[in-house]
Amino acid sequence: MKIAVVTDSGSNIYHQNVEMEGLYKVPLQIIDQDKVYLEGETITIDQTYRMIYDGKLLKTSLPPLGRIDELFEQLKEEGYDLIFGVPITSGLSSTISAMVTTADRVGIPFDYFDCFATASNQLHLATSARILFDKGYDVEEVKRRLEVSMLDSVTFVIPNDLKHLARGGRITPMAATLAGFMSIKPILKVSIDTGGKNDAYSKVRTMSKAWDVVIDYFKEKKVDENCLICVAHVWDPEKGQQFYERVKSNFPTAEIFQTDLISTVGVHTGLGCTAIQYIRKVNLD
Repeated sequence: MKIAVVTDSGSNIYHQNVEMEGLYKVPLQIIDQDKVYLEGETITIDQTYRMIYDGKLLKTSLPPLGRIDELFEQLKEEGYDLIFGVPITSGLSSTISAMVTTADRVGIPFDYFDCFATASNQLHLATSARILFDKGYDVEEVKRRLEVSMLDSVTFVIPNDLKHLARGGRITPMAATLAGFMSIKPILKVSIDTGGKNDAYSKVRTMSKAWDVVIDYFKEKKVDENCLICVAHVWDPEKGQQFYERVKSNFPTAEIFQTDLISTVGVHTGLGCTAIQYIRKVNLD
């Protein structure tokens, strides 16, 4: 069976320049009033965060339906028997629903895996699916292996600009003012436990303490050399590097890398945000 794997820019696949035969991507949308940009194609992460710095209140949306339609038609013409989607979690986007509807209209079999995440964890699952299909594993076995890893993964997001959250309607202006006055840092969690949505996990007084909280969580989950850790930041490379160094000193055997947080998350969390993910690597043997 000839299977195509499709993901989206929420995985950071454009920024990380990942290219694999049989792995396809569509861009999510960054919206500035009446202007629409395609993440990774017509706007970069840096350009997005420059707009936020300039005071723009941006929004995000699923990939253009026309782009999903165009890609699925192309894959059908190329002789694929099945499209396997690994999109951004359904808790943050309706991309999965759009792909299901499009596949039905185009007339090509479609299956998917809800990663209950985005960014690095999503990309790891998508690329792992591609590798496993290339090795001859069937859909059920691929989904089983992805699920084992997904169940041992998490994303934590630590916003720094609470006024930005208030402007976006995610907390009240009064809450933002009080939290800012008290130097409170909320810690948001995204995982299967939260249904793939950003949910409150804890709140502490400083960013440093927030890092300690998530590091302790990772230790409880026994993160080790079999795990992939991603440390990310929103337009604050110095803070990102500090966080990375602290994580590296606590998990010296794990595979760790640092990057810019994807625009479609950073748009909502604001500048100065830090984030971290881990996932136990998919068994590719």
